[in-house]
Amino acid sequence: MKRFNYAVLLVSMAVLMVISACAPGNTPTPAPAAPTPANTSIPTSNVSPPTSQDPAWDKIVEAAKKEGKLTIYSFNFIGDTGISLGKAFKEKYGITVEIITGRGAEFTERLKTEKRMGSILADVCDNNATNAKTMKKEGLTKSVAGELPVLREKGVWVADVLGIDPQDKHLISFNFTIYSPWVNTRLVKAGEEPKVWKDLLNPKWKGQMIATDTTTSPGLYQSFVPLIREKVVDTEFLKALYSQDLRFSSTIQDEAGLLARGDRALSIRGNDSVYSRYINEGAPIKIIDLSDGVVLSVISIVAFEGSPHPNAAKVFLNWLMSPEGQTAYGKSASAASARKDVPNFLPEAARLTPKNPILLTSEDTDESTKLFRERWLDKLWGR
Repeated sequence: MKRFNYAVLLVSMAVLMVISACAPGNTPTPAPAAPTPANTSIPTSNVSPPTSQDPAWDKIVEAAKKEGKLTIYSFNFIGDTGISLGKAFKEKYGITVEIITGRGAEFTERLKTEKRMGSILADVCDNNATNAKTMKKEGLTKSVAGELPVLREKGVWVADVLGIDPQDKHLISFNFTIYSPWVNTRLVKAGEEPKVWKDLLNPKWKGQMIATDTTTSPGLYQSFVPLIREKVVDTEFLKALYSQDLRFSSTIQDEAGLLARGDRALSIRGNDSVYSRYINEGAPIKIIDLSDGVVLSVISIVAFEGSPHPNAAKVFLNWLMSPEGQTAYGKSASAASARKDVPNFLPEAARLTPKNPILLTSEDTDESTKLFRERWLDKLWGR
């Protein structure tokens, strides 16, 4: 009887285990299938072509490449500078550059003749502000500034690059020359330089200053006319300055040489491009910044009305004002940049970002020439 009960028990347990294993709640859950990767590709037919940030400018660039050539009348892009600029521009855009060098006034007469003949041969011209303004007055130039993307940039310019022609915007300033005092560092210790223009009236500078002769050059006028306009100095200051026993040189090159040799301790109106040559030869001189204002003379560039390659002209001007173009120019010409975000290629002692830059306008230049011919300063000084 016991054996029978034990056998029944074993059979019952086996039946229960089978039933339990077949219960729905204990069916093993199959592993989830690996997710199918999303198909991120879009049929080519539905892809929009890349869009430009400035489609209008892209059309100008394409038109410029089709023109394939640019002609420049230049007094500044000479020698290696012109070669380097032309090469860099062609490598970027495939546009061949022809540079014809000469003097600004000659270019004006040449262009007037070309206009009469109905055949302008050049596209752009770099020049000083006076000659560029004359070209504008003769109806030879046009404004393209509004089409150049680079000129929409803010906060990158050393001074206003449209500041000498703010209304019409024919003239674009691509380079600035600083007219500021310079000192001989062997004669003037660091920290003892003048800080403002009135410091030049300190008795310690008597007999220690040099300037370009006002009877042979309008150079000093070009510094003082804009400073007078901005009320930085006045006639009383100029009278007192002359009583400081100024020494005069015939040219700015002679002035730089005298300062470099230590014949005088301070030059009233140095020119960074001229003085840099002496620094490169080891002269102990450096530029100083006067916080109430130093003068910036500009080199302008203009586009011509009726030029043969108008789109290439726009592309070149935009490139010249870009970091790439300003670097190419500064490096080849050993010059400062019109941009703050581009290296200054002048010698370190000639580098200056003025606290208070004052532009020498074409009107200032005209006034300087007028006063020079009238010998206004010499009469003021009783020379």
